[in-house]
Amino acid sequence: MIVEEENPPTPSEVVEENESNGGFCDFICAPIYWFKMLAMELHWSFVFGVVAVYGISQGLGGALARVGTEYYMKDVQKVQPSEAQIYGGITSIPWLVKPLWGLLTDVLPIVGYHRRPYFILAGSPQALKNPLMAFCFQIINNLSPQ
Repeated sequence: MIVEEENPPTPSEVVEENESNGGFCDFICAPIYWFKMLAMELHWSFVFGVVAVYGISQGLGGALARVGTEYYMKDVQKVQPSEAQIYGGITSIPWLVKPLWGLLTDVLPIVGYHRRPYFILAGSPQALKNPLMAFCFQIINNLSPQ
């Protein structure tokens, strides 16, 4: 049997426990409180693992890769900074499309499967391209004068 409250509170009477005025302290302390809550709900080792993998590994790896790429473009290839920005924008397109691709695979299943058909559709042209490139390279080398 379900018992209902006789006088439920109105929305104006409902007050969040952690609601505050949004001062500078909240700007600094809110993420800390959020991490504490997350550690209590899950486990501190899980929170540490997520921060280590996504925060440190990807951040540090991306920064080191960027330093090497900038050095190569600037000092070895003599690329102008504006042109280097264009190349950087082009190479970041797959990372911009990745969330859309994930949403597409989750929302639109093919024959009842969510990810597998998309991997096959994306990998098939790649698998066909590699032998074709090797074959064309062989033909070009045979046609060039020695």
